[in-house]
Amino acid sequence: MTQKEVHRAEVFARISKHYITKTKAAQELKLSLRQVIRLYNNYVKFGREALQSKRRGKPSNHQLSQGIKKQVMDLVSRDIYAGFKPKFMSEKLFELHGIKLSKEAVRQLMIQSGVWSTKCKKSPVVHQQRRRRARYGELVQIDGSPHDWFEDRGERCVLLVYIDDATGRTFGKFFPVESTEAYMNVSWEYIKKFGIPRCFYSDKHGIFRVNRKGCTQETTITQFGRALKELEIELICANSPQAKGRVERANRTLQDRLVKDLRIARIHNIEEANKFLEETSYWTIFNQKFAIPPISQENAHRDLPLGYNLNEIFCFKDTRTLTKNLEIQYDNVIYQLLSKDQVRSLRGAQITVIKKLDGSINFEHKGKRIHFKEYCKQVYSGPEVNSKEIDRFLKEKIPRVVSKSHPWKRGRGYVA
Repeated sequence: MTQKEVHRAEVFARISKHYITKTKAAQELKLSLRQVIRLYNNYVKFGREALQSKRRGKPSNHQLSQGIKKQVMDLVSRDIYAGFKPKFMSEKLFELHGIKLSKEAVRQLMIQSGVWSTKCKKSPVVHQQRRRRARYGELVQIDGSPHDWFEDRGERCVLLVYIDDATGRTFGKFFPVESTEAYMNVSWEYIKKFGIPRCFYSDKHGIFRVNRKGCTQETTITQFGRALKELEIELICANSPQAKGRVERANRTLQDRLVKDLRIARIHNIEEANKFLEETSYWTIFNQKFAIPPISQENAHRDLPLGYNLNEIFCFKDTRTLTKNLEIQYDNVIYQLLSKDQVRSLRGAQITVIKKLDGSINFEHKGKRIHFKEYCKQVYSGPEVNSKEIDRFLKEKIPRVVSKSHPWKRGRGYVA
């Protein structure tokens, strides 16, 4: 008997000896008088055993049927659901198969199937908490997430993730590598969709700041930083990954959920993946699940001012000195000033070279367009590659495995 049942037996024994009334017993046991009378009559008739629960030792009436258990265990064991976590698996069971189960029920069935194991939690590292920004668009955390997004179906790539600090609204796009061009493209699309944010929060990679010794942020600026400065977007670089933990946690969530969604959709390249994000409204559905309302209802995003052209802002701008022969060199190509623009006073002048994201090149001097023609190309000495782009140039060639009957391996005396 449980302690509760033993206590009831003691109270009923006092009733039988006329120490207390049934009304006082009901108050002590916190039961109705009718319930006490029913239990006391059974106690008098059958003794203390009548107070024991009749369901003890019997299976629950609310347990899953063997058919449902077998169906779910068969589904979670399939290759297409490999690596799914219990919560995401429960969502997909309801979404794709119409089976509605709790996360814990799915977890127990996954443990029984051998596709999930219980793990001891590590001691958490405590970091100082920072409150969210109050307004939507006041601070946007940005980061790249290199991962095997297509698993063994395609090449490794990177997802650039932009997440608003106040609401957790997420936006992103796939690219081969994490580069300045990629961040310019995503920032361009972000501004077209939502407006100009007040601030970007990133890491200390060379895309965002100059890390050479002796250089200061006031005197030297990167191409991406120059574009943000023209749009009056403040750029803050975090000292640690934990400082921008919101985008780091979003990367972890996407590496778990988005990889499985791409597997189900049978997507194996970047073009199809970006098309999947746009056509299925993936970010809208993702934000409905994970985003929260901001503290303030004011939107901190700004509209693009009149006269601003994002095509001329998100580009590469470099300075070259015009030689005595009215020539400049840029990207291993020598350009010569056209005859209509040949002015002796331009010798030694600083020419601004503007290379747009589409690859076109323009030349300006003091805000005025100058026309050049391509004179000759120099010997290519190799690309300048940063640490995040090096994988693109060092891809190992996978050896081709051929059968023994392949013509390459056919020697003399081979019989088909």
